[in-house]
Amino acid sequence: MLQINARTRVTDLMKGPPGLMAALTSTGIFRDGDDPDVTIGELCWNFGFNPGILVMVLEAANIPEERPPLDIAPYRAMPLSGLVDHIEQVHHAYLRRELPRLTSLAAAVAAEQAGDGRLGEVNETVSRLARELDAHLLHEEEALFPMARQLGAGTAIAPTRCGDSVGGPIACMETEHEDATRALRKLRELTADYAMPDGAGAPFGELMVALAAFDRDLREHMFKEDEALFPRALEAQRLQRLAATAS
Repeated sequence: MLQINARTRVTDLMKGPPGLMAALTSTGIFRDGDDPDVTIGELCWNFGFNPGILVMVLEAANIPEERPPLDIAPYRAMPLSGLVDHIEQVHHAYLRRELPRLTSLAAAVAAEQAGDGRLGEVNETVSRLARELDAHLLHEEEALFPMARQLGAGTAIAPTRCGDSVGGPIACMETEHEDATRALRKLRELTADYAMPDGAGAPFGELMVALAAFDRDLREHMFKEDEALFPRALEAQRLQRLAATAS
């Protein structure tokens, strides 16, 4: 993983995970066409920005890209509203069905093996991630998905609590995807990639199987949104605004 400090250059960030450049440009202190040989410290000096805060922002986005073994092409080819329906009917339905079972199972296994600190951490991580995902699903269904369906139908976006730009909720979703990716990585580290040790009981095995399936589904879910839904929704709104300006 890239080590980030005030002497790190933008060229170094460009070689790291994609989220690094997205996080940097979101601050407004670096734009396309600016000198990439500048250091983070120099950028902050020029704009009066606290370098410590910028390093913290970048560290939060310093997550290696994890692509699931999934062909994204069919999802890029779907009608936008059809893609939203697919994500909601497949992945949202799965999470709403599975999260209560997963949190209950993790709590039961942690209680049964209270002397194993790792299982306590697994329980805490699953519980926190489940709460965050519940809010994430609701945010998507109340704001982002209606906007994407309207864009897919070629109609004007009805303003939500996030405004009338699809970029607002997408930025929130991308940040929450990064948080979820970190939580999944922690679960894999705590469980040695959901391994079943010798002598483990049936509840432990059931938890590992459930966690592995949850990990796979959530990564595919986020991949479809990051690589298909989000860019297509942003492009649809860009074209819609261009057409409105031209008319």
